[in-house]
Amino acid sequence: MISGQTDVDFAKCDCCGLTEECTPSYIETIRQRYGGKWICGLCAEAVKDEILRCQKLISPDEAIDRHLSFCKKFRASGPPQDPTVHLIRAMSQILRKSLESPKSMPSSPTSRRGISTPDMKGTVLTRSESCIPSLTLVEASIYCVVEEGCEL
Repeated sequence: MISGQTDVDFAKCDCCGLTEECTPSYIETIRQRYGGKWICGLCAEAVKDEILRCQKLISPDEAIDRHLSFCKKFRASGPPQDPTVHLIRAMSQILRKSLESPKSMPSSPTSRRGISTPDMKGTVLTRSESCIPSLTLVEASIYCVVEEGCEL
């Protein structure tokens, strides 16, 4: 080993199977945190989200079990027949889950802009652009009827 280099090991996520290169001390810390299981960062976030999303209070172990079950079902399903349809369904599922999440998340679009609307109920989706952009050219003479003083 060259001086100044840190010893690293490979750890495979018990949920999704992702392999990461980490120091042995970090691997041990994560395993202690998750009951002996190695959980990658992405799956750890999914476990946290599962705890927040659940209507009743669940333990981290229960959240890990739920996420493990989800990952096993996903891996067992095999590759999708139509990747485009699969992507659309996955994105709609993500949207549905995000709408079911707690409403007081600090990363919501309204909190970033500093908009405070106490009478606003539910989640507001902001639209950045159309998923199917289209341009329609309209003659300016159509608008002359509506706007007085229009010159062509």
